[in-house]
Amino acid sequence: MVDEPEKVSEKELKELEKAAKEESGGYIIFLLVVVYLGWGLINTDSNLILILSGPILSALGLTLQQFSYIVSAGFAASFVLSLFLGPLGDKFGRRFVLQLTLVGTAFFSVLQYFINSFLSWFGIRLGAGAFTGGEWGAGATALSETVDKKYRGFVLSIMQSGWVFGYGLASVISLFAITTFGAANGWRIAFLFAFLPAVLVLALRFYVKDPERFKHLKDVAAAKKSGDQAVLADLLTRHKVDIEKITMPSYRQLFSKDLVRMTIVLAFWNFITTGIAITSNTFQPTYFEAQYSFDQVTTMFLIVSFAGIIGYIANGVLNDRIGAKYSIMIFAAIEVLGILFLTYSTTNIVNLYIFYIMFFLAENGQFSGLIRMNTENFPTRVRVTGAIWGGAFWSLGQAVWPLIFGQALAVFGVFSATGINIGAFNNAWLYVEVFPEIIAIIIFFLVMKNTPPRKELEEIAV
Repeated sequence: MVDEPEKVSEKELKELEKAAKEESGGYIIFLLVVVYLGWGLINTDSNLILILSGPILSALGLTLQQFSYIVSAGFAASFVLSLFLGPLGDKFGRRFVLQLTLVGTAFFSVLQYFINSFLSWFGIRLGAGAFTGGEWGAGATALSETVDKKYRGFVLSIMQSGWVFGYGLASVISLFAITTFGAANGWRIAFLFAFLPAVLVLALRFYVKDPERFKHLKDVAAAKKSGDQAVLADLLTRHKVDIEKITMPSYRQLFSKDLVRMTIVLAFWNFITTGIAITSNTFQPTYFEAQYSFDQVTTMFLIVSFAGIIGYIANGVLNDRIGAKYSIMIFAAIEVLGILFLTYSTTNIVNLYIFYIMFFLAENGQFSGLIRMNTENFPTRVRVTGAIWGGAFWSLGQAVWPLIFGQALAVFGVFSATGINIGAFNNAWLYVEVFPEIIAIIIFFLVMKNTPPRKELEEIAV
């Protein structure tokens, strides 16, 4: 599939293992908590607009079609900004991107309190959504480069479950705000809650340091520039680095012979599977609320959100044993079945809970494997760029796929004089969600290289 990196000697492996253990267990736990909370709180904002879509659309007099444009705008902005954030993370450090993304999202999130029209919400979502992709890639890179190889999959799965924390917190905030302040204005108050916790995480992040691997890379670059061969030789006994490519522009490295296939395949898979996932999350509230009350649906989202955490951990344990490719495929297949069952078997609340748990566990769980692929398959010299590149196409999928789904709803005639046409909605699920995901899984199986579990990063890519 892709060119194999040079084999790492036994001496080099021992040096890598020693370096990986230099960080104290306490600091690693602290780093995990900070990255987890940051990822979760950034996603509290993006999940609030999904859960509160009904009250907001009603208060502002917006259509579902306009809402799809607003959701897509935020993810489109994330795609564009992510293309710049990746190289910044490899130049200025992982911590720099973590802080920048959190500040940006927090600032624009609170501005949603003041939205009063389609255009005002559209513009603010451009700002709020722009920073989300960089947070994921930079945080995952910081953990990948710090955590011991034996526990990397498990730790990254915990980090990824921060999305479900954000989803659950958004559900709590939504229920509280709407119940306390009413549907007409409660949604505005909800956005104020999304801002305050981000300040705490920002303060904590001043104690986060860049990984030893990143500092080592900067030392290698400096030694090469100064021509100090003795220092360079000593540094290269600690971590293997391709010194010929270290000074190349980031995207030129991504599309070089050793990385280009991985770069393209990950862009494709991130685009498809994440676009399908976010489309489900975007339109399911409206779909379910056509059959059940807002309280019933939101309560289910809150309860079932914890199934997503189980999915993350389960996939983290699995991909630590069989590799990320195969764990992703298993969970993506279960997700497809979940969507299919939800499409035709939600005639009572029991079925709704059973099949939504199945869907939500698998939908989220697959990303524990994907986060490994987006970080471990790229060398340290371009790891943030590679990870956020994947995150950029993650965002592009989330921008494009809801628009496609929205157009399908119009084509199938989902709206009628008596309300939502469930049968037409079901056709959209089938043709825009189920069939494309099945095709994507087949392509992924044929062209994707498995990421070997429990290997030093330099054994995977140099």
